[in-house]
Order: sequence, then structure tokens, then C-alpha cells
Amino acid sequence: MSKFIQLEVNTGAAKTWILLEKTSKLVEIFTTVAKKYAIDRQLNNIMLSNQGRYLPFSQCESLGDYGLTHLSKLDLQVALPGGIWPLTAIKARKADLRPLPGFITVTTSPAEPDMISLEADPDEKRARMPCGHVIGPSSMTSYCRSLLSEGKFKFLCPSVDSKTGNSNCDKQWEYFLVRHVACLSIEENQEFEKKISENYLKKAEGLQQCPSCTVWCFKDSKMGNFVRCPMCKTGFCWACLRDWIASNNSRNCGNLDCDGRDNREKILSECPVKQIEGCANCPSIRACPKCLLLVEHKDRCGHMNCPGCQYGFCFICMKGKTSSGAWPCSYLGNCPLAPRQAVDRLSSLTTEMRLVDV
Repeated sequence: MSKFIQLEVNTGAAKTWILLEKTSKLVEIFTTVAKKYAIDRQLNNIMLSNQGRYLPFSQCESLGDYGLTHLSKLDLQVALPGGIWPLTAIKARKADLRPLPGFITVTTSPAEPDMISLEADPDEKRARMPCGHVIGPSSMTSYCRSLLSEGKFKFLCPSVDSKTGNSNCDKQWEYFLVRHVACLSIEENQEFEKKISENYLKKAEGLQQCPSCTVWCFKDSKMGNFVRCPMCKTGFCWACLRDWIASNNSRNCGNLDCDGRDNREKILSECPVKQIEGCANCPSIRACPKCLLLVEHKDRCGHMNCPGCQYGFCFICMKGKTSSGAWPCSYLGNCPLAPRQAVDRLSSLTTEMRLVDV
């Protein structure tokens, strides 16, 4: 039995065939089609559907998850110049909500309205979330975009008591559920993930991306460095971001060159030193004393404001501004050099750094 299947791709004007392995992920359809048609624009300018169901740009879900078999037919749409989609295509994608077994179910019952819009159109699908509350794709997209614009990165159920107007749930939704229910386009997903990353960096509360499917994951302090992705179920090491090959209750991930230290702690302990004004041998990377965001010194004096929380501190002595806003030392760099930071709180940072002119 062949391990390959053929899929028919129809543009409306012409048809062609692509060959993929049966175990291929959905993302491979997009990359293969783009190469076949020499589409040199970003993949988020491509929409593919099968019998009216739009396919997500997924690195986790496979062809079989969407019922794609040998000789299945796909319809291809490409965005208009400027990345603009026909309104009918956008509505069709948002209408393609489907159940996610074990997590959400889909309803069209008039008795279960969208918790935000309060609409209960029997022709529009809505998701019943793990907490039991119901929301539709468009409401989910708008709600989450609003949260991200406010600098947040956790998605809490917005259900409120109809009598008091107070929140009555606040259960946190994993991002892979949010993404699924919102029926996000590739472009929207990229927008959301970028904002999640940026907002998290400012809050510094502990997220890592799964190395297999890139879903953002929280660390359970009880599990040490072992993290289980809620989406693809991959077990990986928080420190080295590679597959966990030891037993789940082991303290080490089993990768020979991983010592269990957070990569960010390594950065602070091993970064090169540099001359900053009158100070020699100053570490070139520091963690903000207030929010712990990693910052690399680029040039000029050691007085700086953290790009995350705007806290003012000296890169050399690590002392912060006074309550009156005055610097505690001279910009000449003749203050006492603080040692490399011992960061026992680095489990709450991400690996990303920002270059700052100081």
C-alpha cells in the first residue's frame, strides 16, 4: 500500500495534482501548493478548502484529521493585491467552526446564545468552551484582540452574571482553543502570537513556545523543567527546549548536554563583558531589576530605562532611580560594578532579548 496520496487542487480556471505523504501535516499542503503555483507572496495569502471546509495553517493537525484521502479535491483561493480577501471568503472561514474532541463542542441551539453578542442564530455555529459557556468565532476574535490591545496575554472566559453584571467564570482558556474557536487566518494567528509574545515580555510571567507546534505553554512549578504541551502533547524541557527523553518524574530531561539551567540564566552568566564609559568588564547583558526582562547594552552610557516596564536603572551598579527621578550615580561610569546577576527568578522569563540604545 502506497504511503502517498494525490490531492486535486482547483483554482476555478484550472486543475492540478499534488503528491503528499499520508502522514503530512496541513501546513505541508500550503507550502506544496505555493511552490506548485509559484506563489511568491506570504502563505497567509492562500486559502484552501475541501467541500466548503476551510483548512487551517496547522503544524499539528494532519490530512486525516480533516478527512483528506487519496483523490480528495481542494479549492484554492489567493488574496487580492494588498492581501485583501473577498468578504465572502472571510465569512466562510469564520463559519467553519468544528468540534475539538475532549475540549469543545459546537452548538447552533437558540437556547445557547453567544455570551458576548447574545445572538443565537440557528445558522451560525458557536463553541461550547470547557467551562460550559458559549461563544462564536467572530466574538472570540474581537474579544481576544481587545485583550491583547490592553497588554494582556491570558485569555479568561468573559462570562458575566446577567443580573449583577459581575464576572462568574474567569476560567483560563488555552491559546490553542482560542485559535481554534476564532477560526483565525494565518495572518490573524501571526498577529495574535506576536502580541502574546510582546505582552508577555512586558509582564514576564512565564511562557515558552512548544518546540513542536509553537503553542505558548505555561510552566507548572511542581513539574520542574518538564512541560507537556496542551495542544500536541509533546513533552519538552523548559531549559533546553528539546524533547523530554527521560521519565516524566526525572529532574533532568535526559539530553546529555542539558544541565537543567534555564537558557536565560546561561546568557547572564556567560555573556561577554564590555567597556561602558569609565567602567571596564561590565556584563553586556543584564536583567531589569524590576521586571527581569533581559536587555543587551549597545552603546553610550549605563543609564537606561527598561524597554518593558520603563524602570530606570544603571547598567553598571544596577541601582534604580530615586523616587524623585534622580539617577543614583554619575553617567561617567565610575560607580561600583555590580556582579553578574544570580537569577533564581529566571524561570519566569522568555528567551527573547531586546537591543536598546543606552
